[in-house]
Amino acid sequence: MSTTILIVDDEAQNRKLLEALLRPEGYLTVSVDNGEEAMAAVARNPPDLVLLDAMMPGMDGYQVAKQLKESQATSGIPVIIMRAQDDHRSRLAGFEAGAEDLLTKPIDQAELWLRVRNLLRFRQAAEQRLHRLAHFDALTGLPNRTLFYETLRNALAVASDKGWNVAVLFVDLDHFKKVNDTLGRAMGSELLGQFGNRLIGCVRIRDIVGRLGGDEFAVILMMEESQRGASTVAAKIRDALRAPFDVNGHEIIVTASIGIALSPADTSDPDVLIQYADTAMHRAKQAGRDTFRFFTTEMNTEMLARLDLETALRWAVAKNEFVLYYQPKVDLDSGRIAGLEALLRWQRPGHGLVSPADFIPVLEETGLIVTVGSWVIATVCEQIGRWMRSPTGPLQVSVNVSGRQLVDGDLGADVVAGIESNGIPAGLLELELTETSLMANTKRTIATLQRLKAFGVQISVDDFGTGYSSLAYLRRFPIDKLKIDIAFIRDITRNPDDAVIARTIIRMAHSLRLEVIAEGVETAAQLTYLRRHHCDQIQGYYFSRPLPLADLQVMLDEGKCLPAPPGADGVPRKTLLLVDDDAEVLGLLQGVLQQDGYDILTALSGAEGLEVLAGNEVQVVICDQRMPTMNGSEFLDRVKDLHPDTLRIILSGYADFESIVDAINRGAVYRFYKKPWEGNVIREDVRDAFRHHGRLHEISSEDGR
Repeated sequence: MSTTILIVDDEAQNRKLLEALLRPEGYLTVSVDNGEEAMAAVARNPPDLVLLDAMMPGMDGYQVAKQLKESQATSGIPVIIMRAQDDHRSRLAGFEAGAEDLLTKPIDQAELWLRVRNLLRFRQAAEQRLHRLAHFDALTGLPNRTLFYETLRNALAVASDKGWNVAVLFVDLDHFKKVNDTLGRAMGSELLGQFGNRLIGCVRIRDIVGRLGGDEFAVILMMEESQRGASTVAAKIRDALRAPFDVNGHEIIVTASIGIALSPADTSDPDVLIQYADTAMHRAKQAGRDTFRFFTTEMNTEMLARLDLETALRWAVAKNEFVLYYQPKVDLDSGRIAGLEALLRWQRPGHGLVSPADFIPVLEETGLIVTVGSWVIATVCEQIGRWMRSPTGPLQVSVNVSGRQLVDGDLGADVVAGIESNGIPAGLLELELTETSLMANTKRTIATLQRLKAFGVQISVDDFGTGYSSLAYLRRFPIDKLKIDIAFIRDITRNPDDAVIARTIIRMAHSLRLEVIAEGVETAAQLTYLRRHHCDQIQGYYFSRPLPLADLQVMLDEGKCLPAPPGADGVPRKTLLLVDDDAEVLGLLQGVLQQDGYDILTALSGAEGLEVLAGNEVQVVICDQRMPTMNGSEFLDRVKDLHPDTLRIILSGYADFESIVDAINRGAVYRFYKKPWEGNVIREDVRDAFRHHGRLHEISSEDGR
């Protein structure tokens, strides 16, 4: 499909010139001669890019750009403003209006091509990144649950037409929790990545391997004739696991339990087929693990247990057995509680407090979530009203909204009734929707959310990055906030990929005038990293776990808040990090450099150094090259990705210059010294590094202005 560029200029010869300049690049052009026609043209058929003349009678280019950027539907369209003069005032006016780039007349063809091409490539790359987030698992690169289900539906349709059989293998690692508990989540994640690769090696090209979440994987097998191929692949998977996994020097042996369901023999419904395979997998677990089982009718005993749970939930609705817990959301500028998330809990008689993971999926599948969701909204609005009329004062509270509430219920009526009956401002209620629920019955969803937005209710997207992440839907829906999924926060201080994804989401959201909340924040290092990269709010166990109302009220009355970040007193600090696995060397370096008044931090390994960097604003880091597990150049590579503003210096007493030169060429190293160093020389060069950092920071600040 050709790229369309809208040209807006009141001079006919300018429009013709731009059309002629763009034609050799294969762009389609649409030309109008005033701002009003430009807005009408965009409304009829949104272009991929707009070229705007700054000075036009009536609505000028700056006004057109401003209107485009203020509209949710058109804010993502790149705009280039063309000016007659390249002066400071017109540059400021262009960027204040929201233009992504500026050109000065007369237009140079090469410059025009380059700027248009770069803007279009940036937009396409952003779409592609978000598309990958939506459909592929970030850890293994395999299709995620969403894409796997879509692929299974397509596979069943093809198999039905051709008379083939389809097998779904539900694969779950045995005792995987022990790996996480004993070796840590990082090692567990590495193991999952390697396991995904082995699974791929067990199937044919036309078969599909996906990761459904945690340590659960699934395989789709297309079988033209015999169903024996499913057991053959299951046995092949078991054999592939016989060889130990090498995870960062640790040999790990794992086994897997596999459940198999067949279509059309068992069912042709994709959801039921996966459910049957899951049931068969649990039977394989019960049989002693490290085996596989086909789904059989005898397994319906498990279905009976499920029916018992459904019955208990229906009674829970009638007997008001549900309660709400509240988890604070904290503003990172003030450190104060900015709002709360209401979380559903079930106090089941004879069982105690039931985990939401055990009952909320059943509420969703049975449709009971519509009734329970209405109760949650009414209860939250009532509580907001109580707080408003008490010394606590107004508090914004968010509630989770299911896709079924949008499709099967009357969410708008529930919200309006709750707000009006309790006399609370609409802005104190926030609705959290997952990306998947937003995409259910899209037209109705958009209409409902737009009405609620006009009423004053806040809308946020929960678990962003795990579903249909798309710039297109961010423009279509009336969204106020994005919540970064915990999957990208958990290793944000150690995993450059997670860090880049989180930073990209923050920048993208802010460019769309959306607030960003990071959920699942559990450490001071995660908090500091997010604060440094301008995340607006955090939520997680680091500040508070979800609390019953009485415990929450105590916290609110005490005025709990986050401690002020380092440097909040306005006094600039020069912070230096020293990393060496030799404590004696660290002591010598510290002794030499502390004479210059630096705040000096130390770490005995690269991993420890990353944690220190995440929790502190460090301008300069010095590390040794020869360290176990993670050497100096590897460490500085990660520092470059995670903390690009930090200047990086490496020391070495060995002739491993090749890896150091490579690091320098990659831009990971600012300066290199060979041991032993001279005290006065290294002191002067560290002072120079801080001066260099200061100059770069000043330049960056000026560019930002």
